[in-house]
Amino acid sequence: MKVYALIVACLALGVLAEEDSCYQNVDQGCRRTLSLPHCSAYYGQFKDNHVVANELKALASLYLKRSYHYLLSASYFNNYQTNREGFAKLFRKLSDDSWEKTIGLIKHVTKRGGKMDFSSHTTLKGDKGSNYTVEVGHEIGALAKALDTQKQLAERIFFIHREVTKNSDLLHDAEITQYIEEEFVSQQADTIRSLAGHTSDLKRFITENNGKDLSLAVYLFDEYLQKVV
Repeated sequence: MKVYALIVACLALGVLAEEDSCYQNVDQGCRRTLSLPHCSAYYGQFKDNHVVANELKALASLYLKRSYHYLLSASYFNNYQTNREGFAKLFRKLSDDSWEKTIGLIKHVTKRGGKMDFSSHTTLKGDKGSNYTVEVGHEIGALAKALDTQKQLAERIFFIHREVTKNSDLLHDAEITQYIEEEFVSQQADTIRSLAGHTSDLKRFITENNGKDLSLAVYLFDEYLQKVV
């Protein structure tokens, strides 16, 4: 009875099968070794080697790299010699946020059928992550570098958004567009605005002190960061 049911199912699938479809794979599998290359989570133009998929994977790698960089900065400002708890707290938050974005991107890539491989990801054009260094003894420099890296991330997000919204059968992807807009665009703007404000405030702390006691100005600003971050 089970064999008869299987035969009937295979005949029905043969009628419904279309080219490059999961049904076609199942129909062909009824007649030989079962292979289902089209029965995956892929749809639209999202494929493992597609430009959008590669960009999302590379963006995940970049966020992971930034998370590590920010954590290094947090560790530097948190040691007993530097003793800048406010700056350490700010950079830990940036590190945690970047880590969460990394995890979210990995989940979304695999949700769409892709595979994440950090050993062979596509390198983003213009990525200067390998040249990142912790600004030792230079708090305003650390803020400026963090601001620059967040702007670089925003530019990459804009690039991916521009690609997936093109009126092209090879690139357009409404689902990725929605994901980028909801999870990245506005949040990235908030982070950039916050870092720009901190940089401007610290500059004001230093300049209004007329250079008399810079350590006191930075100390007071660090106390401020502990309360607002």
